[in-house]
Amino acid sequence: MQPQRKSWRGGRRRAAPYVGAVGVLLLVTSCATVDQQAGFAEVRDAIATRSGKRVVWNRGTELDAQAAQHVHELLQNTLTADAAIQVALLNNRELQAMYAALGVAQADLVQAGLLRNPVFDGIIRFPVGGGPAEPELSVALGFLDLFYLPLRRRAAAARFEEAKLQVTGAMLDFAATVQTAFYRHQANEQRVDLLHTITHALTTAWEVAQRLQAAGNITELDVARERAAAEEARLDLRAAEAATRQTREHLNTLMGLWGQETAWQIAKRLPDIPAQPVSLEGLEMQALRQSLDLASARQRLIVAGEQLGVTRVTALVPEASVGAGGERREGRWEVGPLVEFAIPLFDQGQARRGRALAELRRAQQEYYAVGVRIRATARALSERVQAAQDRALYYRDILLPLRERIVNETQLQYNAMQRGVFELLRMREQQIQTAVAYIDTLRDYWLARADLGLLLSGRVPSPEGSAASHLSLSQTRSNNGEH
Repeated sequence: MQPQRKSWRGGRRRAAPYVGAVGVLLLVTSCATVDQQAGFAEVRDAIATRSGKRVVWNRGTELDAQAAQHVHELLQNTLTADAAIQVALLNNRELQAMYAALGVAQADLVQAGLLRNPVFDGIIRFPVGGGPAEPELSVALGFLDLFYLPLRRRAAAARFEEAKLQVTGAMLDFAATVQTAFYRHQANEQRVDLLHTITHALTTAWEVAQRLQAAGNITELDVARERAAAEEARLDLRAAEAATRQTREHLNTLMGLWGQETAWQIAKRLPDIPAQPVSLEGLEMQALRQSLDLASARQRLIVAGEQLGVTRVTALVPEASVGAGGERREGRWEVGPLVEFAIPLFDQGQARRGRALAELRRAQQEYYAVGVRIRATARALSERVQAAQDRALYYRDILLPLRERIVNETQLQYNAMQRGVFELLRMREQQIQTAVAYIDTLRDYWLARADLGLLLSGRVPSPEGSAASHLSLSQTRSNNGEH
């Protein structure tokens, strides 16, 4: 509130004590600085503990040069899912920009610890009929800030803790996104190899059919059928190649690569199902204990509680100012104290208190809702992982060996001239199609495992179960700006 201009008449007072008090306050609060890297060490340690990965905030130091060299070394070898995640965490620029959210929250924390600047007011009156000018000067400082400052700092500190949890969660989401993209691309690479084999087999069948038709052994209809099958296989192969290029570029984007760095290679086969199945016992409790979502919801509850405390204290009289003023009259100065505060006749803070209480209640309900969602996700994910594993093992241990046996038996009968070449090629095609289906089930298994790893690292996977989305910089900023 701006101090109003007034006249002071009465006993003379010295302004020096007020000026001295203001000087002390200015000296104390001017020591506050904003550390742009505040909180990053905690985030870095949390990521290392939860994912085993290293993160670096690129600020042009020697450590950044070492991180760039490590990225270069990883790209020289055949990339694994873990290596791709590490490259992305060290090299993705959007992720680097996300760290600035910590600086924003730290700046808010510093701001909450600063007193408002004192307000200076001055006026000079010139008598209409002539005579000496009569100046009036005053300076006022909001003294209630001295009492409200600890409350505001506690609320800002709670928001800072929430920001660290949000950034940590966003980075874990991002790592899961990279892992998912890697498995999708690896599955596409493997599918392309198999579709090449199918296309070659069907093209061979079509060429055989043309030779048989030229010899008069089959009809043009038979040749047309073989050609249609070969052409459809080529279309499938073309679509698979395009999908593979898209997933590769998606990985390049996530890893922040361009130019010659995009020439990386990966193993063109998905990993097999591990011999030791993943343990799903007690998954709910593990997910609850590790959950950053639950911790973030709890922190939002703390923020709402702290904000309610601030609002209750400040609602009736949000600010008041004290200071000193002087007026020169008839050649001499008259100096006295100044006090200003709003009279709470109309606005007694009811709406602000009501809003803060509603925010607290909302935070309470969201906290319980997060717990329910984590438990439900853990149960659903347990079933999803188990089902994907069962299907993949069924393909690997039953269907694929069965298809191989059928091809071998057909080959023997073909050698004995009991089966035709087309039937042999069809059996081979069906075997490869079963292998393609196995790739899809194996990909689904590893995607489920990626979501399971994300859940156990502290984040609830996306409802689609693909771990395909991560908190963007704009989302992080909007979340920080809610308070």
